[in-house]
Amino acid sequence: MKNNRDYDIIVIGGGLAGCSSTIQLAKQGYRVLLLEQQRYPVHKLCGEFLSVEVQDSFRQLGILGAVHQVGAHPITRTYLTTSSGASFQSELPGVALGLSRYQLDLILFQRAQTLGADCLDGTFVKSVTGNLEQGFLVNTSKENFRSRLVLGCHGKRSSLDLNRPFTQQYSPFVAFKAHYTGLELQGVIELHAFPGGYCGLSQIETGEINLCWIAHQRILKDKKAGFPEALWQNSVLAERLKSMQCVPKLQHRLSQISFTLKDKFERDICMVGDSAGMITPLCGDGMAMALRSAELVVPLVSSFLQDNLKEIDFKRQYTYAWDREFRKRMRLGRLLHLSFLNPNLASIGVNLCQSLPILGRLFIQATRGKIETITI
Repeated sequence: MKNNRDYDIIVIGGGLAGCSSTIQLAKQGYRVLLLEQQRYPVHKLCGEFLSVEVQDSFRQLGILGAVHQVGAHPITRTYLTTSSGASFQSELPGVALGLSRYQLDLILFQRAQTLGADCLDGTFVKSVTGNLEQGFLVNTSKENFRSRLVLGCHGKRSSLDLNRPFTQQYSPFVAFKAHYTGLELQGVIELHAFPGGYCGLSQIETGEINLCWIAHQRILKDKKAGFPEALWQNSVLAERLKSMQCVPKLQHRLSQISFTLKDKFERDICMVGDSAGMITPLCGDGMAMALRSAELVVPLVSSFLQDNLKEIDFKRQYTYAWDREFRKRMRLGRLLHLSFLNPNLASIGVNLCQSLPILGRLFIQATRGKIETITI
């Protein structure tokens, strides 16, 4: 660690958005401090499905080889079912990946370190004061740090969000994630709708299945064999559940999941990744969006640090770029999410996709970013 505790930029949160921003800024020669509350490596609540477009991001970050070396599972197809028996299968517009956050976040974190960024895990951020005009003071569980700019990459919900409007809006959605053995899903991501929610299944680098479901909290009232009763009402999902055994100590649960649009700045802290807005898990593009949001903000951060961009223009241009890139797909994602929670609407939608496969492919394309062809 450098003796000088002043930085050009401090990044709060060592997930995809935080590490990606740090890597890109460190490559440009800026003094960057990355702060992560947990100690790596660590498991996180996540679908652990990386949409097709992430491979280009990984190549630019210099980690594509490492991602494939640890055995990221290639995924080329999707399979949707509903509790009424409707189903739809489709090819993805390229090769997606199944990779645990345990591996991916560590790869990104270590890459940031090799590029000269100061990276502190196990460091809790207590408070952030200051502004874009005068700079910031970040008070942590270890010591205080100063910087010209702060990126908030702390994820879905944090103690730093206490004064943000979305935290005052009650959300009934809960999510659960765990790893399982006993099932093989070669090259396919499955999404199974049940009354009040939906469940995603995909294989990761260990060969285990990442199971992640999101639903209205009312389904928690009744349970069967360790799962909410509602999940068993989808016969295909029920067959999957019967064959799987949970990996001990790898279960995560989170409540008050919010998909509302969030302000891109809070007290002049620039929000990136899920801190700026979270797409519904149904779309399977959240991790790709986190990486892409870092790509959007970094050029503007660089211009600001070089005094080529005023505070007001930095805020305006980032907000505009973010909205142009993500707002439409987030709105479509919320619409699809709400439809999938309703058994009748889910059945109608999946049957339509089965009858008109092009419709399903259009939905897949509309909920993700530009796809580049990657040659390894």
